[in-house]
Amino acid sequence: MEQHWDYIVVGAGSSGCVVAERLSTDPRNKVLVLEAGGENDGFWVTLPKGVARLVTNPDHIWAYPVSQPRAEGLPANEVWIRGKGLGGSSAVNGMIWSRGEPADYDAWEAAGATGWNGAAMTEAFLALEDHAAGPGPMRGAGGLVHVDPAIFSYPLAERMIAAGEAMGMARVGDLNERGGERVGLYSHNIRKGQRQSSGRTFLAAARKRANVSVVTGAIAERVVIEQGRAVAVEARVNGVLRRFACAGEVIVSGGAMESPLLLQRSGIGDGERLKAVGIAPLVQSPDVGERMVEHLGFSMPHRLRGERGTGGLLRGPGLLAAMARYMLTGGGIMATGPFEVGAFCNVAHPDGRVDAQLYLGGYTFEVSDDGNPVPLDKISREPGMTIYGQLLRLTSEASVRAAGPDAATLPTILPNWLSTEHDRKSAIAMVRKMRAFMRSGPLAQVVGDELIPGAGVESDEAILDAFRRIASCGLHAIGSCRMGSDDRAVVDPRLRVRGVSGLRVVDCSVMPGHVTGNTNAPAMALGYRAGAMILEDARRA
Repeated sequence: MEQHWDYIVVGAGSSGCVVAERLSTDPRNKVLVLEAGGENDGFWVTLPKGVARLVTNPDHIWAYPVSQPRAEGLPANEVWIRGKGLGGSSAVNGMIWSRGEPADYDAWEAAGATGWNGAAMTEAFLALEDHAAGPGPMRGAGGLVHVDPAIFSYPLAERMIAAGEAMGMARVGDLNERGGERVGLYSHNIRKGQRQSSGRTFLAAARKRANVSVVTGAIAERVVIEQGRAVAVEARVNGVLRRFACAGEVIVSGGAMESPLLLQRSGIGDGERLKAVGIAPLVQSPDVGERMVEHLGFSMPHRLRGERGTGGLLRGPGLLAAMARYMLTGGGIMATGPFEVGAFCNVAHPDGRVDAQLYLGGYTFEVSDDGNPVPLDKISREPGMTIYGQLLRLTSEASVRAAGPDAATLPTILPNWLSTEHDRKSAIAMVRKMRAFMRSGPLAQVVGDELIPGAGVESDEAILDAFRRIASCGLHAIGSCRMGSDDRAVVDPRLRVRGVSGLRVVDCSVMPGHVTGNTNAPAMALGYRAGAMILEDARRA
């Protein structure tokens, strides 16, 4: 006899692991988690500085070739990556614990996401966190995710923070304690020198319960919809197509890329586009996979003068010593993420709101002869530091579209980068802001040559050209299954897919507006609130 699950969670990423844990708190619920990747339990996943090894390893990431060139005459050679395996992108990211700002979520509610305001999301963040500094108005205690704002510092990091102060930014002990322009050490979701992904925290807690099952290597092909209701998930497990029946609800948590693709393969989307690629349309929902917005990043490495930075600890004998320290004590540079110092600032937004995020570290990657960075595991021998900026309020909208009914068929991705005047002006302004930062305060005494794009790239036209060519996807996509109260919203404010019963989407794809910062912590908070909503709706039913 076919087993029927009360809840099937498709995707064990940042949101999916949290919602699975929340649903399993009721022992009457039989919860199944389907994850396309593996267990993600290796040494390089738990080691915070193992990021560079993960983001090029197909065992840990999905790689999506982008279908659209940056500009006419340029090749379409961009690739977007996302996390693969338990924990999803939280198992391969930089572990920066950035909440966004309450005003972000107030804007969600104003746009039709009823109940998703700043106060509600702050409550969820507090429930998630076990903050190293203890409880406070903006710090949680006793949660499953350990948050530490000061894992590793060094003299150059102090210069970075002081440079931000000289630029008019407020120095803060925790970048999550307030909004506005500010600078300080990043908080990381790291505990005792080990990554705290949603898989190692929430899903690990859920798996201790008898009512939870996890199937890895399960690539979801489609949600089976019968008479307007989601009744099963078809997935390939080790190449064999299996059907997992659901008596309650299917929760799609594949992320901003995979969730809209799964809905489209299930017949939910723009009917004409679906028919054109061989998918039978069932529910007309034209914004599935559309209206997606991303962050766009630009990295500027510099040489140092009279300052060593941290590059020497990341290669050669210094790396051996750093690894030995980590193995003996769980501390040092290997116990933290790629960037220690962060800043939030305004570069071009007309209302003065924060629209750029800066990341600073005391090393550089090698630069090729043609002025481009080389792979992420090649640390330069020369002392240097890197400032990396992300534009947080882009107005260009992207799309991700299924190219066929088979999950193995690569999607069509159209980023439409810098397609609005606002975004082009913001790109130029952010580069100029980053240059000013590097020549500000005590950094001016130690910063040498700018390696990328280089001092000769000075005019607006030249800066924009460089930005188009070498900017990188911020890996913070949202909105491809947008939540709202209007007729075109893919899901309603309870995250229920419009036009289908028993089906919800819970991940970054439902976010209806920008987040001022990284999206990992907001994804977990969204999963936490969604779990409570689903349980509440079940009690009412």
